[in-house]
Amino acid sequence: MKDLLFNPKGRIAKRRFWQGVVVLTVVAVIKRGVEIKLAAAMAGVLGIFSMALTLALVYANICVFAKRFHDAGTTGWWIMAVWIAKFFVFVLLFGLFGGLFLGDQGTALLEAMMESWASADEAQLTQASRRLVDMLFPLIIFSYVANAVLAALVVGSLRSDPNKNQHGPPTGLPEEFN
Repeated sequence: MKDLLFNPKGRIAKRRFWQGVVVLTVVAVIKRGVEIKLAAAMAGVLGIFSMALTLALVYANICVFAKRFHDAGTTGWWIMAVWIAKFFVFVLLFGLFGGLFLGDQGTALLEAMMESWASADEAQLTQASRRLVDMLFPLIIFSYVANAVLAALVVGSLRSDPNKNQHGPPTGLPEEFN
């Protein structure tokens, strides 16, 4: 598992790619959920731990996706296109469904946040933003999972290069070449 998640070199089969995506998605969802629910306590050591875990997850995502791109015979730099697409999916999901989660109470909360921001009332702004994030919590988690699944479906469906390429020999599993 260490080589799968933290080594960007080489190639991986589709099945191994999916294993990596599932592990990374589960860890990311749990991490984000803990961050949201413990927002008040995220300062100090817990905040530093959260940031370190975020950096480790970013690096692990690069490694898993890069190796899958390598297996398809292309560059791992395509991860940049994946991240841009994920950003647009995230914005689209929040644009389409954010209002469903907020309703009238969320609209009033947003207005209160704007007033707090204008009057520089940090305490009220912090409290209102935490309530807003709590209201959007299901959508945040759904967007993490939806983005991971969509990206994995696209990248996971790439046809493996059946020949040795600059990233190594083929993974050797016949079902990959369908």
